[in-house]
Amino acid sequence: MPDQAETVLQRRPIEAFAAAGLMGPGRPVQHVHSLAPVRVSLPALTNGRHFLQQYQLRELPDQGMWRHGHYDSFAPPIFLLHDALVHSSAGIVAVGDQVISETLAHTDPEAHGFRVLAKGIAIRPAPVRRLGGAYIHLLAGGESDYYHSMMMGIARLASVPENYQAAAAGVLVARAAARTREALALLDLMPSLAIEEVGRDATLRVETLILPLSVCGESAYHPCVADFYRAISTNVPPMARPSPRRIYIDRRHTGERPLVNEAELMGALAGLGFVMVRPDMLSLADQVRLFRGAEVIVAPHGAELTNLGFCRPGTQIIELLMDAYCNWCFRNLAGLLRLRYDCVVGLAQRPWPDLNPGMHGTPWKISVNHVVAAAAQTCQQAAA
Repeated sequence: MPDQAETVLQRRPIEAFAAAGLMGPGRPVQHVHSLAPVRVSLPALTNGRHFLQQYQLRELPDQGMWRHGHYDSFAPPIFLLHDALVHSSAGIVAVGDQVISETLAHTDPEAHGFRVLAKGIAIRPAPVRRLGGAYIHLLAGGESDYYHSMMMGIARLASVPENYQAAAAGVLVARAAARTREALALLDLMPSLAIEEVGRDATLRVETLILPLSVCGESAYHPCVADFYRAISTNVPPMARPSPRRIYIDRRHTGERPLVNEAELMGALAGLGFVMVRPDMLSLADQVRLFRGAEVIVAPHGAELTNLGFCRPGTQIIELLMDAYCNWCFRNLAGLLRLRYDCVVGLAQRPWPDLNPGMHGTPWKISVNHVVAAAAQTCQQAAA
């Protein structure tokens, strides 16, 4: 039996709140605004298709996506919630005894203070702090990851109309979220908006919660995401010294999805004039300058490519992907931002016949010759 002091909540997708009589005028939840979906063209995979045609792949979000020439963007909705419970830095949201299941994405029960039940969750007992007025919810699970913090967290602000921002007392952001404070400073928020940092153990009772649910869905970025990047980049002055034109994103330090021959690859790319960089060691403003100044970027799949949003249109991108984890989120982002994108695919270093999602972090290896050939061709195109 659960501790009686726990708060027990039933899971319900937000679209089901209407059927339950909880959504509509005068109800606890109101759907007040949605942006229209947009069809976004995707760059052709000139080099990548040779690998993709012959390799068995595990693709995300859907199998066969590499063949698609476009995606239909998510239509970001905004909801207004009254007397909402907001739990932890992941921003788990509940109304009454119902938790919005979409706000449980990428959460960790132990880290975010809840237990998973058969049909819901039980929140660990903790003091509840009340916030009067209206607050914009920019919290998201996986907040320590740069991609999650930016794309699933604060980028949602771009979908919130200015009149809602003007009416809000503040924004809710995760205390431990990667680069959040820097990004908010560069976004130049309205002076009236307070920044309320939410810790992993915190529980809030918010009088009025403005909930922009998502701006990307399953990597189907809405064009407002480009507005978000533009708003940050506009407030970053140019670098005092010339920025490297050809960069390789060094991921040897991460331990996640280790590329076993990365040092060899870096040595070969250095011969083509590539500079090896670690964006995580730079301030956000310097990351903006680095990506804005690049002409050709080669990088293994990873959160650092969130910075593609700061590239100039036409920048050449070569993403290195593992056959067991072909996540197309950055190809979609490149399409939205009018970047020139291609890929080279490497092989996981253990069998994966069942397409096990656990392969996400496995070691892998890539053909140095194939990457160098693709990079050389791309550099020639950039120089033409």
